[in-house]
Amino acid sequence: MTSRLARLWQPGNPQRRVFLPDFWMAVIESPSVGRNKLPRNCVKFEVDPRMSRHDIREYLTKIYDLPVRDVRTEVQMGDITWNTKLDHQYKKAMWKEEDKKIAYVFMSKDFAFSFPQMFAASEEVVELAKMTKQQEELKEKLNEQYANRNRRVGQFLAA
Repeated sequence: MTSRLARLWQPGNPQRRVFLPDFWMAVIESPSVGRNKLPRNCVKFEVDPRMSRHDIREYLTKIYDLPVRDVRTEVQMGDITWNTKLDHQYKKAMWKEEDKKIAYVFMSKDFAFSFPQMFAASEEVVELAKMTKQQEELKEKLNEQYANRNRRVGQFLAA
């Protein structure tokens, strides 16, 4: 589906033309831990609301040559802004955000996706990580001095 019109053919012009779809897709970062964690071979996209599962599969396989195994979609309702509390009761919305269509694309089993690192870590974050690592090492050294190494585990002391 494209909204672009083909130019009129004139003698001498080539016949072959490639029309790209007007659809768009954006990769969304999903949580790496917790309840909403996705498998390694799953990628979460926000897609054009007009796209179907078949369109998403064709888009990824033909344009990007990805090994798509399954596509699942969901429509997330946009936030509703109410003017007063009574507006909610009488269903008088002041504003509603656009709905979003989210696609969960499962690739082949051997495919592993990791969200790209767009920006390098700042120097402050690197320094903070070094300091916390040093603190942990010092804490372990201090703890070794006070740990009771002569304790016999599992045996009761005779009174």
